[in-house]
Amino acid sequence: MERDHVIRVLGPIDLLTPDGPRSVGSGNCRALLGALVMAAGHAVPIDQLRFVLWGVTPPRSADNSLQTYVSRLRHVLGSDAIVHADHSYRLDARRDQIDALRFEDLLVQATEARTDPCACQVLCRDALALWRGEAFGDLTDAEPFRLEVIRLDELRVTTMELALETELALGNHEVAVAELESAVQEHPYRERLWHLLIEALLRDDRRVEALRSCQDFRDTLADAGLDAGHQLRALERRILRGPEPERQPHGDTVTHVMRPPHSKTSGPVPNGS
Repeated sequence: MERDHVIRVLGPIDLLTPDGPRSVGSGNCRALLGALVMAAGHAVPIDQLRFVLWGVTPPRSADNSLQTYVSRLRHVLGSDAIVHADHSYRLDARRDQIDALRFEDLLVQATEARTDPCACQVLCRDALALWRGEAFGDLTDAEPFRLEVIRLDELRVTTMELALETELALGNHEVAVAELESAVQEHPYRERLWHLLIEALLRDDRRVEALRSCQDFRDTLADAGLDAGHQLRALERRILRGPEPERQPHGDTVTHVMRPPHSKTSGPVPNGS
């Protein structure tokens, strides 16, 4: 691949070039590229690629068609971008040339920098800025991509939680409240987001709204047949106790952060030639 090109799968699959986005071709070309990206630089057997493209009943012309799609991708990505060896194909690209891998690397760095809220915040925002929609675009619901889509989205929400925790640590309560109110609408059963919203309202001295958010979360859980946990009850007790001594914004510690779980996309990607 050209050194300044980036394969993007955190949204519609395409190639970002210095001249702007470039299509990688038909749905089958996008599926083939998506499968190679998920393997994170490891070889993908041709049998597995047949399944990605055609399921359990590939056509008789499957091998010829696969070679055609590989040729089309090489035309877009570069002649040396896809390597053929041992009845397999492998994508040859650096980690920073694949947005999903770049996103995961930024999340790891943000997690490691969580004791420095300013640095952590920048890393989280850079990571979230890579997202342009649902991972793998129109292939989101396709069986070969479904689990990877879920995994990446979980990491996206984790990154969002970390970014909002750092907003609180930096004392940006109003900013955090605005983003968290939107976040709990998008993820109504995400307990950590509700707790952050209530905490942000409490720190912004909006106690009535904080209590109302406690009830809203309890009602949301009740509608799903669930019960609020002890953390919510503890938050309510804090609110009812009244004002607390003022916190030093930079003394907060960011917590509850996940590292990206080990998966195919966390492996090393060989350097492009």
